[in-house]
Parts: sequence; structure tokens; C-alpha cells
Amino acid sequence: MPTSDQPPSEEPGGPAWRQIALPGGRSMVVRPTTQADVEGLSLLYAGLCADDVHLRFFAAYHPPRAFFERLASAGEEGLGYGLVAVVDQPVERIVGEATYFLLDNGNGELAVTVAPDWRGWLGPYLLDALIGAAGARGVPNLEAEILVENRRMLALIRRRGYAVVDGADFSTIRVSVGTTTATPTWPEPHDHARVLVEIPGGRWRNEKAVRRAGLQVMVCPGPHLGRLAHCPALDGAPCPLAQGADVILCELPSDDRRGDEVRAAHASVHPGTPVLAPKATIAHLGPLIGPDTRDDALISPDMSDDALIGLLRRILSDRATPDAQAAPGLQPPS
Repeated sequence: MPTSDQPPSEEPGGPAWRQIALPGGRSMVVRPTTQADVEGLSLLYAGLCADDVHLRFFAAYHPPRAFFERLASAGEEGLGYGLVAVVDQPVERIVGEATYFLLDNGNGELAVTVAPDWRGWLGPYLLDALIGAAGARGVPNLEAEILVENRRMLALIRRRGYAVVDGADFSTIRVSVGTTTATPTWPEPHDHARVLVEIPGGRWRNEKAVRRAGLQVMVCPGPHLGRLAHCPALDGAPCPLAQGADVILCELPSDDRRGDEVRAAHASVHPGTPVLAPKATIAHLGPLIGPDTRDDALISPDMSDDALIGLLRRILSDRATPDAQAAPGLQPPS
């Protein structure tokens, strides 16, 4: 049995499957899920403890056979796509699965399940493989609703450049990862003004109120470590989230050099997008924030929801041009 923290060595394989050499002469195949995997998937989930089941389904739940039939047929029926990891000794056994189902907004809803004795490298491996498969099939982002107590799944997501789609609930968090970009992209359609918030941890105190006011919100935790999990603007490249935003609210701390660098990068790479920042930050950054920052575009730590919403509406209204006024995404809510 390989140690759970030892990554495998791969042998060449086709795009739909991967043959993996394991220690001791064993092998693993990661391949698309098929209808023939219903029983194997059922056995995989039967091996989960009560805590694992709760983290996966948010409740004490025993999936019926119909659940595994749907999981096994995701790719074959055009509902999404799935992968299974199968070992061959002592008997053939499914030890992990990763699946996404298509959402109405064009993204996919992802989930990853790994047998307890195979946790370590296999979860990240399956997630990366699923993200690659989704990107190859034209799915721009994968989303997941995660319990905040599910540290394993949160750790998987944090390895990549993720953003929070909805963090207003304190028990769960909804995140998105891009399949072909370093950060996720905004879901379509662009029928509401878009506010990108950059704040450590990805939790924003004003999120619920701003959503109720009719604006679309995504929250980026800022630069962090991990493969592909960085800020493109820091490399001088456009950030998909910043490019698609109508206004950026940057609350990265001014005592962290990376926060200052991100704000300066927006001024350079995304000069047409207004950036709001804390008053304490403006005091020492000055013109690095860009021409759209002025005295009435500064964030006060004690600013109320109503005051912030009013500020956002003024910024969006000032930005709008005669052509942009016909585009709902650039209009402040009435």
C-alpha cells in the first residue's frame, strides 16, 4: 500500500484516462466513469464514516441506488463529467471519484470523494484531472458548496486561484475555480452590475446587503501560495475577475506589501476599472490606486451597508457612458 502523501509516477496515457504506476508493482487507472461503475461507486461510499457522509451531503444520508446511477452516467448522458480512480490489487476497486454536473450558468458543480485509506495525493490529483477535463469541454468554471468544517475540501480548493461566489452563510461557503484561467471568470449573463471584492479569507461583511441591493458579488481572497493560485495582475497579465468587474473594492491590508502591489497592479493592468480602497491605504499609496480613486471613493471601516451601497451606485453611475447605459450590467440598481 503506498503512503498517502507520496505522489504517483505517471505512465503515458490518452486524454480520457491515465495509467499510474504505484509502489510494489501495483497500478491505478484514472478514467471516465461509466454505467458499469454503479456497484463500485456504491462500495466506495459504503466505506465512508458518518462524519465523511455529513461533510459530503450536509446531513446523515444513505444515498439510494439512483444516486450512483446518476453519478455513473454523468458523462454518457451529457449531464456533466466524471472520473474514477481504480486500483487493481488485490481486487479491482474504485478508491476515488470526481464528478461535475452542469449548472444553468454554464459552470459545473463539482464534488470529490476519496476512500479513507487513499487520502493524501489522490484528492488533489482527481480535482486537477477533473478541472482539466472540464476546461477541455468548454466549461469555464467549477463551483462547489462546502461546509466550513470540511477542511480537506477547503484545502483542495485553496491550492488553486479560487473566488467566493457566496459566503453570506456562516455554515457553508460557495466557491469557484477556473478551468483554463488562473482565477475563475464571472458567470453569465452580465445582467447586474458586478462588484469584485478582494479581502483576506474571502468573507465580506457587506456581501448579503449588497446582493439584496441587486449587485452581483464575487470575493477574491487575494494573492496566496499554490500552483496556479496567484494574482495574474501581479505578473502584468489581465485578471478575468477584474476584467469582468464594474468596480473593484480592494480591502487587502495596507501593512501587507502584496496588498499594495495588487492595488498598484490594477491601476496599471486594469486602468478603466474603478478601485475603492480603505482610507488608511490611500494615505500612503496616493496616485498608485489610479484616477478613479477620490475622496468620495474611500472605504471607511465603520461604513454602514446603506452608505456603501450608495457609494457603489455613485461610482457605477459616474462610470456609465451613453453607450454603457443601455447595458444592464453597467447600470446601478434603481
